[in-house]
Amino acid sequence: MTHRTSRVRRALAAAAALTGAALVLSACAGGSASTAETHNLTIGVVAEPEKSPDPIIDGSLAGYNIYYNLFDQLTVLDADGKIQPSLATSWTPNADFTQWTFTLRDDVKFQDGEPLKASDVVFTYETVLHTPDSDNLGYMGMLQSVSAPDDHTVVFDLNSSFSPWPSITTAQSIVPEKVYTALGSEGFAAAPVGSGPFSFVSWKRGVDYVLKRNDAYWGGAPKIDTLTFQTVSDEEARLNGVISGSLDVALISPNQVSSAEGSGVDVRSRAANGTTFLGINSTSGPLADERVRQAVWHAIDRDALVKTVLSGRAVANDQIVAANVTGYAADAKGPAYDPAAAKALLAAAGYNGEAIPLEYATSGRIPMSAEIAQAIAGYLEAVGFTVTLSGMDQATLSNRIYSTVDMKGLYLNTWAPSTMDGDMPATNLFAGGQNDYAKSPQTAALVAKQRTVAGDDRIGVFRDLAEANFQAAYIVPLFTPEADYAVSPKVTWTPRVDGEYDLADVSFAG
Repeated sequence: MTHRTSRVRRALAAAAALTGAALVLSACAGGSASTAETHNLTIGVVAEPEKSPDPIIDGSLAGYNIYYNLFDQLTVLDADGKIQPSLATSWTPNADFTQWTFTLRDDVKFQDGEPLKASDVVFTYETVLHTPDSDNLGYMGMLQSVSAPDDHTVVFDLNSSFSPWPSITTAQSIVPEKVYTALGSEGFAAAPVGSGPFSFVSWKRGVDYVLKRNDAYWGGAPKIDTLTFQTVSDEEARLNGVISGSLDVALISPNQVSSAEGSGVDVRSRAANGTTFLGINSTSGPLADERVRQAVWHAIDRDALVKTVLSGRAVANDQIVAANVTGYAADAKGPAYDPAAAKALLAAAGYNGEAIPLEYATSGRIPMSAEIAQAIAGYLEAVGFTVTLSGMDQATLSNRIYSTVDMKGLYLNTWAPSTMDGDMPATNLFAGGQNDYAKSPQTAALVAKQRTVAGDDRIGVFRDLAEANFQAAYIVPLFTPEADYAVSPKVTWTPRVDGEYDLADVSFAG
C-alpha cells in the first residue's frame, strides 16, 4: 500500500464511518497510532517555493510538497493519480458541467482547533480569484463564483462547461478565513495554519521547511514526528546526503542510479506524469513549413534516445500527456522514425540548410538535458538539418518560454500536470498558452470541446487533438521520464506518480 493510497483509504473509511461504519474507522485510526520512538524524516528537495510559501499565492511544484502535508484540499490524487475524496465526500455536476456541488466532511478542524467550514472554502477560492499574482488563478479562469448554502456544502458556478473541474480542486489547499484575514499573505506564509497531517514549525529561506505531526488529524496521526524539506539543488549532493544518512529520500538523475544501487541505499522508481518535448516556433523561418516540422518528427528515434541517453529510464511517448494522465489516447500512434522520409520532406520543402537554434536548460527541470539536446541535434543533422545548440540556465529559458515568448526555432521543454489531467498542457500547447506559437483554430476548438464531455467521449477528443498534432507537428513529444529516488532502506515509502511528496503514511522499518 502506498502512502498516498493509504491516506486516501483512511479518508474513505472515515467517510463511511459518518454513515454508520464505525468499525471501519476504528480499524483505520488504530493503524495510524504513533509510537514512543521518535522518527524524523528529511527529504532532499530540488527547490523551494518560488514565491512566499502561501497556497493562495504560490502554485509551484516545490510548494505542493509543503501544502499536501500542511493543508487539505477538497479532493486528492492517490498514488496512481486518480481523484479521491478528501475534505469533500462527494461532488456532482449539472447537465452541462457549468455548476459543481461539493459536500464536505463535518469532522475536520484546523490545527488551531477551529472547525473547517464551507465558508473557509469559499474564502480560499474567492481570495485566489481576487489575487492577480496568484499562480493558481491560471487554473481557475473558468470559475465565476463560489457559494456556501450551508456549513457543509460548496457550489462552484463556472462561466463555461468544464468537465475536469474536480481535478482543479486537488491543487488548491484550503486556508482558515479568520487566520488568513488577520495575518495577510506574508504573515500567513510565516506562520501558516492548515488542517493537514502536519503542522508548521519553522521555515528558513534557502535552507529548510520543518513540520511536525498533527496528532489531531482527522485522517489519523502520521507515523513520523517531524518532517523536514531540505533544499539541495545539486544532484550529487542529494545522492551523497542519502548515502551519508543526512537525508532519507531524494530525487536523483538517471545517470546516478547505478551509483546509488552500489552504495547501499535503495532506488525506488515510478513513471512520471510529464512529457518531455520539442517546442517549435512554427510562425517563421524554415519551421513555418509543415513539411519541415514533419521532418523533425521523422528524424528522431525516440526509442534509441531513451535506451542510449537515458539508460532506459523513460518511455518513448508521442503524445502531449503521459500514459498515466487523463487525456492519453492509447490507440493514437504518431509518425514513425523514418530518416528517409525526413530527407524527402526537407527536399520537397526546399530547405537550404538555414541554421535552426535548439535551446535548452543546462540544469533544472529535465535531467541530462544537455545530453538529450546533443542527441536530438545529432538526429536532425543526420537527415540534413543545420542545428545550433544554445544552453542556458533554467530561469533564462523559462523566461524566454513563458514571459517574452521569443523562442526562435526549437526548444527542449517539459509539461507535467499536477492535476493529472490533460486540460492544462493541452491549453498551454494548443489553445493560446505560452508554448502555442501556431494559434491553430483547429486545435483550440478541440481543447474547448474536451471540456464539454466526459469519460470515453473526452478521450476521443484528445485522440483527435493528438492526431491533429501528428499531422501539423506543432509540438514534437519525445518521452515520459521515470522519476528515480535514492531512499534510506529504513524508510517505508513509495513514490507518487505526480512526483510530489505526501508523507502522511510514511514510516520507518522496524
